[in-house]
Amino acid sequence: MATLVPDSLHVETTATNGVNGGGKTSKPATSYIEVHESTFWDTDQFSFPKQYKGFVEKVVLPHGLIMDRIERLAQDIITDVFGLDGTGSLSPRTTWDRTVTAKHHSAVDHPRLHVLCILKGGYKFFSDLMDCITRLIRSLGLIASVSVDFIRVKSYLNDKSTGKVNIIGGDVLETLEGKTVLVVEDLIDTGKTMETLLATLKDYKPARLLVACLLLKNTEMRKNGQLSYWPDFLGFKVPDHFIVGYATDYNEFFRDLHHICVVNDTGKEYFRASPSEETAAKV
Repeated sequence: MATLVPDSLHVETTATNGVNGGGKTSKPATSYIEVHESTFWDTDQFSFPKQYKGFVEKVVLPHGLIMDRIERLAQDIITDVFGLDGTGSLSPRTTWDRTVTAKHHSAVDHPRLHVLCILKGGYKFFSDLMDCITRLIRSLGLIASVSVDFIRVKSYLNDKSTGKVNIIGGDVLETLEGKTVLVVEDLIDTGKTMETLLATLKDYKPARLLVACLLLKNTEMRKNGQLSYWPDFLGFKVPDHFIVGYATDYNEFFRDLHHICVVNDTGKEYFRASPSEETAAKV
């Protein structure tokens, strides 16, 4: 079974993903579950869609473990963003009097969180994370606002990075100014795509810019210290395989697979992009 790595064993970087002037600085994630190849499961141990039989090598993370970890991530995000650890300037529990007497929501200075989902791979993680966050806000009786937006970022064709980052949906970014923004992503490989995206988002002057990521690949470059980017909130650090499932795709296939799995060479060939799709991606 995957084990929780003590904080003392985590790789920490001196860089922060933190923000524009005056905002609270963010720190790289120091709590995550590290998964090793020895903990992978056989596919016949789980309920599995017939259309993917023979195209998946191993199960990296079963659906139930994913959901439990997301629930904990939601707790960490709520504690950090809404200052439940006592570090926030406003307490979500002490703004009720101002809320009920105000004539307009803009007059109420209560904590606000704007969640930016990266489509398409991040939609499942985003949906389940938002369910946990809003459920926690209700159960804790917090006075806090959460809004959402969506963008698309594409950098992969087949199992290779194209070297280009295309951001679709930039017309919503003007609304980020002055807000605490949480970017939700399913998978970070080298981190170069995320660094490029964050550089773009910072131009819109959010008060604080955070990243919640479900999966971080433990590539050789990361092991050797050549990659410095870490998200603020991280679910799992996983071995460097091409993984699919839980909305993470291979050329738009496997998104409907509940578990997170390693696609095998047969699957890569069977579901590879057509020649016309490969040509279009290079343009």
